[in-house]
Amino acid sequence: MNTRHMSFHSKTLPESQRDILGMIATDHHLGEILSAICLMLDDQSPETFCSILLTDAEGKRLLSGAAPSLPVEYSEAIHGMAIGPHEGTCGTAAFRRELVVTEDIARDPNWERFRSLALGHNLRSCWSVPLLSHQGSVLGTFALYQSRAHAPDETQIQRLACAAQLAVIAIRHERDGQRLEKSEQQFRSLFTYNPNPVFALDLAGNILSVNPAGLKLKPHTATDFIGHHFSHLVLEEDLERASQHFSAARAGAPQRFEARIFDESEKLLTMDISNLPIMVNGEIVGVFGIARDISEQKHYERQLSFNASHDRLTGLLNRVSLEDRLMLDCHITRRRKRRLAVICIDLDGFKSINDSIGHYFGDQVLIEVAQRMTQQVRPGDTIVRMGGDEFIVLLPDLLRDEDVVPVAERLMVSIAKPYCIQGIDLHVSASIGITLSDGDIEQPMQLIQQADMAMYKAKQQGRNNFQWYTSDLNQRVCEQASLRNDLQKAIETESLKLHYQPQIDARTLRVVGIEALLRWEHPEKGFISPAVFVPVAEDSGQIIPLSLWVLDTACAQLRQLGDQGITGISMAVNISPMHFQRGNFVQCVQAALEKHGLRGEQLELEITESLMLNNAEQAIETLHRLKALGVRIALDDFGTGFSSLSYLKRLPIDKIKIDRSFIQEIVAGNHDAAITQGIISMAHHLSLTVVAEGVETASQVNFLKGSRCDIFQGYYFAKPMPYTEIEVFLSQPASHH
Repeated sequence: MNTRHMSFHSKTLPESQRDILGMIATDHHLGEILSAICLMLDDQSPETFCSILLTDAEGKRLLSGAAPSLPVEYSEAIHGMAIGPHEGTCGTAAFRRELVVTEDIARDPNWERFRSLALGHNLRSCWSVPLLSHQGSVLGTFALYQSRAHAPDETQIQRLACAAQLAVIAIRHERDGQRLEKSEQQFRSLFTYNPNPVFALDLAGNILSVNPAGLKLKPHTATDFIGHHFSHLVLEEDLERASQHFSAARAGAPQRFEARIFDESEKLLTMDISNLPIMVNGEIVGVFGIARDISEQKHYERQLSFNASHDRLTGLLNRVSLEDRLMLDCHITRRRKRRLAVICIDLDGFKSINDSIGHYFGDQVLIEVAQRMTQQVRPGDTIVRMGGDEFIVLLPDLLRDEDVVPVAERLMVSIAKPYCIQGIDLHVSASIGITLSDGDIEQPMQLIQQADMAMYKAKQQGRNNFQWYTSDLNQRVCEQASLRNDLQKAIETESLKLHYQPQIDARTLRVVGIEALLRWEHPEKGFISPAVFVPVAEDSGQIIPLSLWVLDTACAQLRQLGDQGITGISMAVNISPMHFQRGNFVQCVQAALEKHGLRGEQLELEITESLMLNNAEQAIETLHRLKALGVRIALDDFGTGFSSLSYLKRLPIDKIKIDRSFIQEIVAGNHDAAITQGIISMAHHLSLTVVAEGVETASQVNFLKGSRCDIFQGYYFAKPMPYTEIEVFLSQPASHH
């Protein structure tokens, strides 16, 4: 048994499945095949123990089929267990004819009879599926035991289903073979009554007689069967092989092989053909040809093989197939002395689609992305879906390195076109990393890592672009990984701090609000800018807990200021687009307000125009729900984005914040001054308050006052300061400049 187990160790799931299909095709013993299927899954997880039980002749009990990793005492004890609604997991699965999951054997009432036995062998959970024939009868059960209480995930259920299908094929194959063997012993009855076509051939291969089932293959030409050579039935591509098997049978060796034929409607059928010598007085006088239609079984086998190597959603190859394809392309590139390009593609903005409007829409986008990408590459190129929204493209046999550029550009353009799903326009773009090779590489999978590093660089460069792998990227990727780890520690230990910058009323010069700004003082690297660590947090998903912490802390400290008698000011908090697009965002805001006893109008959320890029209608609906809570909305960095002004009049916002890039040059630059005055005038006509960011000089203040700007924020009045300092600043009798 150890030798058998070692033969499956380190093999991929598709390789093991192919080996098992080979065992079935070469008529290995059923027990050996079932044990191999169990070992295939056992190797996938050391804590998994597989068991196959087969129904008895009456279909009332389950008998041991294979369980190479289960304790022998346990297998012997459950041998002959009844099929019924409370007979453990397997007996229940056979009775219900459906998947049954026992997460915890110790507490499942169906395990009353076998609980002590199972727990005594440290079997804590069991999942079982019935093995059903195509006619619907129960052939047995396939079960996975775990040494811990555990519920299966989707991947484990798929593996269980695939293994169960293999077992069904093996059992049916064995039973069909047994029936065929019995029929061979009673060949006279077989010839007449066999539901499969049976032909009697002379030594030259001419048809001497055919049974009724054989006549049904070509009913319009039935009389033409007799006297004709069998070759007129077989597909031309299979004829040479069929002739070789016929010759071997004529020499006395029974043959079994597959060949394809066309039926009367020109439908291609795959037949399992047995050629048996016809013996008369010890002399071979002809050959029986017995054909069984296995087209449906071959379809299931092809489907099983396809599912193992392809992504079910998009139909692209999956990551299981990647290494084999990559090694093949390296070999081709090396042999032809060409170049190989490996492209890593990650979709920008895809996660927000899933989070905001649901996985159905995300799935539809992925399906169309796959179709568009396929149209942009050559037939011999490979596209692999790695999972989620990440893809790998392999371009072998390139003449020059630069030949990859037009392909990358076509991929970017096609992916960036809008996706109209159920009347909703959705947008994603592609960050692409490219690495090149001559195919002479000891570990080809390193090319995937290199392309991934380059893709990450494309993300950092603003997304929707492609970048090349270079050797110094390794160092940068290591630094990014270190930064992610340090950021996680900072989040967990609450080492991040909020600083607050006052917002000054232009007429009274009094503080009317404060903006919460995130600060990170790294113990070794010192101050790290939000412009550096916030994109890292967005890529890793850390932005969600970080955003929740900022919202909670800002509300808590505004409450503390209120308790100190400092009132009449609002708290402005910047909101991550990723957090905003989460379905529960409004509930999070409401919970923070209620937790700290704040009114909605005391909180101001600062959003950016990028929220409009994906599903503007959904964003506007979320803003209206926030407004219903009384929360104020400010549009930050106004003038730097690309959103349509038509959205501006529909947005339920209270303020516009002019980006500091315009304020810096308003005194010296006529264009910036004109743009700033235009924004202020437009905002006032829309009854919106205007905040100027980055105000640093008296001349800027005077210009903005003359242009009727409402609120100032900048170093001229106060720098961002920690809570203790803002508390002192606001406690002064005249909290103004």
